[in-house]
Amino acid sequence: MNRHEFIDWFEDVRVGTRRLIAMVPEEAFDFRAHKDAPTIEQLMRSFASLEKVFVRGVCTGDWSEAGVKNEIVRRVLDIVAEDAGEPPLEDSEEELETSEQILEHLDQVHQEALDILAEVTEEEFQRRVVEVPWGERGTLVRLLLGMVEREVHHRTELYLALQQYGLPMHPMMLWGP
Repeated sequence: MNRHEFIDWFEDVRVGTRRLIAMVPEEAFDFRAHKDAPTIEQLMRSFASLEKVFVRGVCTGDWSEAGVKNEIVRRVLDIVAEDAGEPPLEDSEEELETSEQILEHLDQVHQEALDILAEVTEEEFQRRVVEVPWGERGTLVRLLLGMVEREVHHRTELYLALQQYGLPMHPMMLWGP
């Protein structure tokens, strides 16, 4: 997969993520699918948090966001370890009180990520090997594919939480743009 194909795929995934977030009523923000699950709000915020830290870190080597927020490094480790008992990443610095505000923030973070990706050459995208703070090594393309796969995973969690909350959900909402 080249850089342009990756971006096109990521954009398609994001359309589905945005669609689910736009459906969330504010009264559902504190809902948890079970006592150890993240809230719907935490799930919605996790998309921007992961993208913000991960794209910058992988593409530029700047993990300062992760270094300042030890919680983020711990959470990424939890994600890699599939520790379902912990809440996902949160971007607690932002005052985001509605789905619309969360979507605006997500779009801003996504544009920043696309700007960073635009600076990466195709050669770097395919061949540059990066080591992330929790010790995994991989090419830019492989690590970024993993980030988008993680978004799909969290989108499925959001879908299931919304279904348990009682919103009418159709399985096709999980797929495609």
